[in-house]
Amino acid sequence: MIIRYFSLASIILLFMVGCGKNTGTKDSNVGTTSYLNLEKGSYNIIREKSELKWIGKEITSKTHTGTLFLKEGRININSNGMIEGKVIIDMTSINVTDLQGEWKDKLEGHLKSPDFFGVEIFPTAFITFQSTKKPNKEKKINLDGELTIKDITHPLSFTADLLNTKPFLTAKAILSFDRSKYNVRFRSGKFFENLGDK
Repeated sequence: MIIRYFSLASIILLFMVGCGKNTGTKDSNVGTTSYLNLEKGSYNIIREKSELKWIGKEITSKTHTGTLFLKEGRININSNGMIEGKVIIDMTSINVTDLQGEWKDKLEGHLKSPDFFGVEIFPTAFITFQSTKKPNKEKKINLDGELTIKDITHPLSFTADLLNTKPFLTAKAILSFDRSKYNVRFRSGKFFENLGDK
């Protein structure tokens, strides 16, 4: 089993504007283009109402699924409607949802081990991002940023769905990355017959 590509599938983040940060100013439409109105300010993540689901794909068609907890996060929206932010992921919270019992425990242990994410040494991962354009009326926004895992950083671009549900701001996105770029080892034969790299 080689889990090479991870998708942070259905990462749903719920933010609330920080106290004293919101100016109450909305972005206005520019020209003939209709943009999503967002209130300027600094928004902090609401951990208990946010979720991060992952999918790990082997070289074969087999996949594994699971969840991760978020430690903290925030986004800032400036007066022009542009967005920048950061999300911190608790890598020690890796949870496998498609297996049960012994195999669940073994795979979780393997993913947390130095062979994979080495969570004892690297307990957190980071996503930083900024918008390239204002969110349009379709509530989609293109983001450029960086993903840091095991103190290794690579650029990352993705599209997020953004919904302004006062007093909350909800964001949903799917991020994919090649785990081999983050010093996650290829070969291991600990748990499944086809775990070694083919």
